[in-house]
Amino acid sequence: MPATARATATKTTLPIYQQLAGVLEEMIQSKSLRPGDRMPSVRQFSRQQGVSIPTAMSAYASLETRGLIEARPKSGFFVRLRESDLVRNPWSQSKISKITDFANLDPLHSIMADHSNPKFVPLGAGLPSASLLPGLKLARLMGSIARRLPSAGLDYDIAPGSEMLRRELARRSLDWGCHLKAEDFIITNGGTEAVSLALRAVTEPGDTVIVETPTYFGFSNILRELRLKALPIPIDATTGIDIDALGTALKTNRVAAAILIPNFHNPMGCLMPDDHKKEVATLLAEQGIPIIEDDIYGDLRHSGARPRCLKAFDPDGSVLLCSTFSKVLAPGYRVGYIAPGRYRDRIHKLKDTSTMANATLPTLAVAEFVKHGGYDRHLRHLQHAFSHQVQRMREAIVQTFPENIGLSRPQGNFLLWCELPKQVDSLELFKRARAANISVAPGPLFSSDGGYKNFIRINCGHPWTPTIERSIGILGHLVHQLAR
Repeated sequence: MPATARATATKTTLPIYQQLAGVLEEMIQSKSLRPGDRMPSVRQFSRQQGVSIPTAMSAYASLETRGLIEARPKSGFFVRLRESDLVRNPWSQSKISKITDFANLDPLHSIMADHSNPKFVPLGAGLPSASLLPGLKLARLMGSIARRLPSAGLDYDIAPGSEMLRRELARRSLDWGCHLKAEDFIITNGGTEAVSLALRAVTEPGDTVIVETPTYFGFSNILRELRLKALPIPIDATTGIDIDALGTALKTNRVAAAILIPNFHNPMGCLMPDDHKKEVATLLAEQGIPIIEDDIYGDLRHSGARPRCLKAFDPDGSVLLCSTFSKVLAPGYRVGYIAPGRYRDRIHKLKDTSTMANATLPTLAVAEFVKHGGYDRHLRHLQHAFSHQVQRMREAIVQTFPENIGLSRPQGNFLLWCELPKQVDSLELFKRARAANISVAPGPLFSSDGGYKNFIRINCGHPWTPTIERSIGILGHLVHQLAR
């Protein structure tokens, strides 16, 4: 077995043929192997990798089953041209929206409730399936900690929070392009508290905050409760926020802060290139505008290296990096964190006067898992699963929805942003889908001004099943009805 394969084998429990299939899939996703390219023969591939011909054949069969390659009689295997590769990106808003007061905005809270209701197919809320998360292992860790340290589990985990977890975050920050220390972090009750604390630290009621459009609908709730206004800036489907539009907005508006999702954007899935990150960080720093960076999907790349955070390009400590373990380990544990830079003292005081402390046992269990529980191995499994599920969903949508749709090409996370025909009202689609026990997220939730009426976001965080396949068929039928 080659050294690379041996190294991989020591890090994962996947069979060799699945490891090899994963390497080839990554090459296909990254376009190193392009549609129409001929694959090495099975015999050649087995020699290259130092494995048996049956093992090499099993790897090819796995790729063929997933629709990534196809066998052509007497010619061998070729990278398959998938229908979803021909679909255009969703339309990107090209102009700056007006400043929006959130007083009258009422997001559809039922999306979150539907996710935990077993009668619904959960394609709405952006949450992964529990079957992909290490729930049993975390529960065992928590039980072991409770028995080993009974008094520690009963104490307050007051700010800045678990030192063990903060040390692990500092170590992992090197992968983010940062050089943070344990004292740079404050543990929070999930990512929502991290963003809320950041906004409270850098704004006053009535201030204007730059947001991307579209963007995560949870930001709307926070901005509304803090009596803040939003200035939406359009984003590109591949590179993130429009830097020219951002510069124009800063010339004509007084802005207190910006909330950005540079890595694997929600709902678009795009990854902001490093040169864009540096330009954005420099531009806003020159204006004295702090950036609240939401990096909750940063670990969920589909291929390649872990992208650097915008915080890595922070020139003066004005980037407040927020994230959580909710999307990768346990949503219900509510373990998040913030690296607030020069606003650390302010965030510490706000944490003391709001929730004051975190849930101790879940935080310690997460810290133990990250340090000793095989966190990186778990992430590799999750990345592979989400990449596969997103591609499977893209193919199903293309086969069942009308031809004139736009569909995002996520480079990470497990969310799809879908542009429907113009005559389709996604709020009406949401209602009809709910009547069929299917939950989706309508586009207006992701806009501060009620736009994106013919868009939906679809959660691909659940393993593919016949139930999900039937649900996409039903959604496609409903979209065809509304498009008439």
